[in-house]
Amino acid sequence: MSIERKFYGILALVIVFAVFGAWYFQPKPYVIKADFEGGFGEWNVDADVPLDPNNPGHHVQWHIKRATNVTYSGQYSLEFFIDGRQDDGTIWIERKIDVRKSAEVRVKVSFYLHSGSESFNAIAGVVAYLNVSDPAKESDFADGRLGQANQVAGWKRYEYTVTINSGSNGEVWVAVGITVLWETGMTYYVDDVEVEAQ
Repeated sequence: MSIERKFYGILALVIVFAVFGAWYFQPKPYVIKADFEGGFGEWNVDADVPLDPNNPGHHVQWHIKRATNVTYSGQYSLEFFIDGRQDDGTIWIERKIDVRKSAEVRVKVSFYLHSGSESFNAIAGVVAYLNVSDPAKESDFADGRLGQANQVAGWKRYEYTVTINSGSNGEVWVAVGITVLWETGMTYYVDDVEVEAQ
């Protein structure tokens, strides 16, 4: 065998091992799934809603609770209700996940949202959030507006992806919810939330 053929044979093996090593040692996706069958798990509810002029000193009514009347899978989903008559307010579920520290991390959240009817009117918006700090106000969701909630009558899948520097804490906050776009009360359902970080 010539020296040239030996060289190309060794080069081919080096390339094969390099490709295999890059695939094998690449961080595997970290996946969290929530179907709310056993409760909220590590998810918490939060909101930024206006005061109710019809009930001085109190915010408009809203809730996020487990429900059995409308589900995408299993026996439970989450019911999102807000009195939107003040044409304002955002409600959401949120949780923190641990990721690699001080690294560029690709994070994706996907979920199913149920609307009782299809409408061309912008009644509510679907929102998501992926960042290193805990979302606290409606404006935190400005980058994660995923479209109108009434695009279909029934279930529709939404997803949101960002690449973010995780910082020294190695934490990313994830949130999904709805924001008021029309002056009316509104109810939607969320199920099968999945978070993937890599």
